[in-house]
Amino acid sequence: MADPTKVYWDSCAWLGLVNAEPDRLAQLQGVYGLARQGLIEIWSATISIVEANRLKSEKNSSRPISPESIALLDDLFFQPFVKLVSLDSRIAKWARKLIRETDRLRGPDSIHLASAIVWNVPLFHTYDHDDLLRLDGSICCMDGTRMEITQARNPFDGGLFDERTQKPA
Repeated sequence: MADPTKVYWDSCAWLGLVNAEPDRLAQLQGVYGLARQGLIEIWSATISIVEANRLKSEKNSSRPISPESIALLDDLFFQPFVKLVSLDSRIAKWARKLIRETDRLRGPDSIHLASAIVWNVPLFHTYDHDDLLRLDGSICCMDGTRMEITQARNPFDGGLFDERTQKPA
């Protein structure tokens, strides 16, 4: 069997899933389900754990946030099919380079993008129109693969020749 397909999620993908955002939920659940089946790996920087720190329903709540909410978030992140990328000096230097060379790119988004570049994750899921979606096709992974930056989608849709979508003969 082929290696799982790598897909990167930035924080807004995680928040869309945990908050059951109606315009995002079906696609995010679909991708997460493929990961549970072992067909894909979801990659994300550990900064996502910090950025996805509360549920939408807790936005105006006082602190501390309920342990149940933290457990719900942790249950999504800490799975064998979720590959969390730590911020090391190589990723930090890439993130700094991206900020300096890319208009309107912010710190956390540059860390997400640098993580995907360094770990050669060619499919990047986000809902961030201002900073990330506009960069679709203009970024390459370290291995030279052009990165697709898109809203969450099944990476096998339209994959007529992908072995994972074939029916046995």
